[in-house]
Amino acid sequence: MGSEKSAPAQAQLQAVGFPTGREADRRVAGVSAAARMVHGLAEAGSGETWLVIGDGAPLAPATLADIERLRGASDVRVAAPADAPADLHIMPAPALSAMAILRGTTKPSDGLVSRWFNRPISQRISRLVLLIPAARPIHATIASAVLAVLMFFGMLAGGKAGLMLGGILFQAASIIDGVDGEMARATFRATDFGKSLDSALDMATNFLFVLALTLHLGRHGPHHVAWLGYWSLGLMATGAVLIGWRTRAGGAPLSFDLLKRRGRIRNVVDLLFWVVQTLTSRDCFAFLFMILIILGLAHVALGIFASVGTIWIVYVVGSLLLPGLGPRYRGAA
Repeated sequence: MGSEKSAPAQAQLQAVGFPTGREADRRVAGVSAAARMVHGLAEAGSGETWLVIGDGAPLAPATLADIERLRGASDVRVAAPADAPADLHIMPAPALSAMAILRGTTKPSDGLVSRWFNRPISQRISRLVLLIPAARPIHATIASAVLAVLMFFGMLAGGKAGLMLGGILFQAASIIDGVDGEMARATFRATDFGKSLDSALDMATNFLFVLALTLHLGRHGPHHVAWLGYWSLGLMATGAVLIGWRTRAGGAPLSFDLLKRRGRIRNVVDLLFWVVQTLTSRDCFAFLFMILIILGLAHVALGIFASVGTIWIVYVVGSLLLPGLGPRYRGAA
């Protein structure tokens, strides 16, 4: 690593300094600080990265494992200051904050409730869960699935109390649903399979909730309310099949975000679709249903969902027949 290196190769060499091995090993949102720096530099195109440890302490096995997973094509060298090349320009490692990293995991497609209510809670849960070295996104996915099962049987087995518990558990599942994605993005473990599994679980949880609510109201309320539920279930099943077919045809992970229109609201049509998307998004209707159920207005919630869902399925079908209807707004400024 002397003067014979070409200028481009020199430009690709990066060095980060940590005062102690303990600082380099410090885990921030589930990944060691040293590995985070290696990943960031590798993403920026560094061909060789030096980690200079001020006290010369060896890195912990977990840190080395993180580095190996995240270094990409970059070569990583670890050295004490005395062993580093004399002409090496060492950049001090910046301070890293777990909450700052987790705030960066917010998705552009987040709805109003998710942005202002769910995310602040789920990100704090993610921060606590990521303190557990063995924690993985799949564990949060399993927790969300367990809540969905408890929600379903609670609503069927209980009376009014069971219905209220189901509404609260549905909202809790909606919050926990954000944790697995936050963990995956914060620890660089996001995969297409994980995204598809998360969306499939969302669909299943939504379906179980509406099914349980329909069966409950069918036993304890007027029959026409139950028919609203069955209509809603039909809409959800049809939409899920169409979205699944569309994503498989395009080779993308299964996602409800596929047909979302994003961008400025320029006219009445844009406003209509924004309202429909907001009301049919998981975060919004989970929160709305919980509030209405607590207020004793579960039948009203089902009526709202059936009405908005009808408009939504028209948009889904229209987007498949006229592809420019939805995707042309994706990523708009």
